[in-house]
Amino acid sequence: MSPSPSDPSATDDLVLGDRRRGAPIRAGTAGRTRAQLLDDEGLAPRDLRRGRYHRTVERLTTDVYRGADDSAHPDAREIALLQGLTRGTARVATHGTAAALLGLWEERLRAPHHLTVPRDGGRIRRPGLIVPHRADISGEFITEVAGIPVTTPAWTWADRAASQSLVEAVVSADALLRSPRIAFEGPGVAVAASEDLLAAVQSKAGSRGIRRVRRAAGLARPGADSPQETRLRVAIMLAGLPEPEVNEWVVDAQGRRLFQPDLLFREQRVAVQYEGIHHSAPRQVERDVHRAELAADHGWIEVRITRRHTVDGWAPAIARIVDALRRQGWDGALIRR
Repeated sequence: MSPSPSDPSATDDLVLGDRRRGAPIRAGTAGRTRAQLLDDEGLAPRDLRRGRYHRTVERLTTDVYRGADDSAHPDAREIALLQGLTRGTARVATHGTAAALLGLWEERLRAPHHLTVPRDGGRIRRPGLIVPHRADISGEFITEVAGIPVTTPAWTWADRAASQSLVEAVVSADALLRSPRIAFEGPGVAVAASEDLLAAVQSKAGSRGIRRVRRAAGLARPGADSPQETRLRVAIMLAGLPEPEVNEWVVDAQGRRLFQPDLLFREQRVAVQYEGIHHSAPRQVERDVHRAELAADHGWIEVRITRRHTVDGWAPAIARIVDALRRQGWDGALIRR
């Protein structure tokens, strides 16, 4: 039986006009398959044809439809498509599709979409539209976005990290672990915690590239404000140097905050700053000079790293940091990681 137009619960459901007069049908903007429209809603094929004729129903792909949508949201059509492809199935949006739906790493929502089914599930045959995967994903790693089953940020990261280099996998992880800075972005929380990443890695034991993914999870840290800060920190750790703290405050003897380096070696009193292009702005240069003077006044050495120090796997940056650490009493003992 078709829902009544006066029924509030039918807001996102199909609403029929008077069939005797051939009035066009109207459908909610959520994506649905032909079977869901015909069987679940009690429609006849002619109703669907009439809707398409009057352009009140749009076919998104074979077997997936939605009601006409004037939404300005750039991803409305792709979201409806994924709703139709996943509704009533064991399919889950994963990999880049999950990242886009979750708003991670500036991924764009576009075909081909990644959908994963259980290992013993049916195959997905939609070349050019769907990239199929098979995996058994525990319910704790599945969430929902706009009615679409989606892997959690931690699982999505583990999928992504499996095809990345070690360093770039850590960059992706650090982005999840970072909490917004209240002064610049307002209050907020990190997308994921370190324990979430480790739990996803544990659940994916035996999958392709899992050793590198596990190592990346172990190297990830909260606090980095940019990918370059993460890359520098990973280069420091892989070189065997002591692990630096990330964006922690240096305080004076009375506990008053002095300055907050990108990376710091508290025992050796060495502060490391990665200076991107925005540090060339006049006001920022003034702040940077003041910070360096403050560091020197309190017995700290500040090492300023720029793009020219990133060549050869950050070798020039590592050399500068090693020199500063030794001048501050570091014995040069390397740490194996």
